[in-house]
Amino acid sequence: MSSRLPSFMVLVLLLIPSSSRAESLADYPFDGERRIRTSDQRLQSAIDDGMRFSPTFQDLVDRLEQSDVVVYVEADPRSQEGLAGRLLFIGAQGGTRYVLVRVGYFADRARQIAILGHELRHAVEVADAPAIVDRRSMAEAYRRFGYENPWVSVPGYAYDTHAAVDTGFKVWREIRTGY
Repeated sequence: MSSRLPSFMVLVLLLIPSSSRAESLADYPFDGERRIRTSDQRLQSAIDDGMRFSPTFQDLVDRLEQSDVVVYVEADPRSQEGLAGRLLFIGAQGGTRYVLVRVGYFADRARQIAILGHELRHAVEVADAPAIVDRRSMAEAYRRFGYENPWVSVPGYAYDTHAAVDTGFKVWREIRTGY
């Protein structure tokens, strides 16, 4: 794999204070015990297609469904500033941890699903690290197993992992062959 990432793979985990919008998630549908939730029909359709056409994406969903992490997914208007996707830690309560994935809208469906796959891989990384219980412990964990993303200049800390980058590429390839 080339060391230069395609533009759709410049994705990060941001560890910055979340907005009041992220704190107020009452408008998200609650469907039993589903761990991946969105109120955005376009993103829900992309998630559904990811599960249908990418075994890797489906594996991520399966892993999250068996975890203590709930993932809220919403569109991010800041994606036009070059930030394709990000994951924010929201909080933990009653044995459940909550994260928010924000992604931009992209006309290229495979790119949209690959970005979602990349961010869901970050959510799996959180699920696999029970010591992540707040923003501080998340930052500490990503300093250990991730790396600072040099391609992103946004406030806060921008981290990524090789596993998430590789996952995004793999999902993208699977989706491209499935369409």
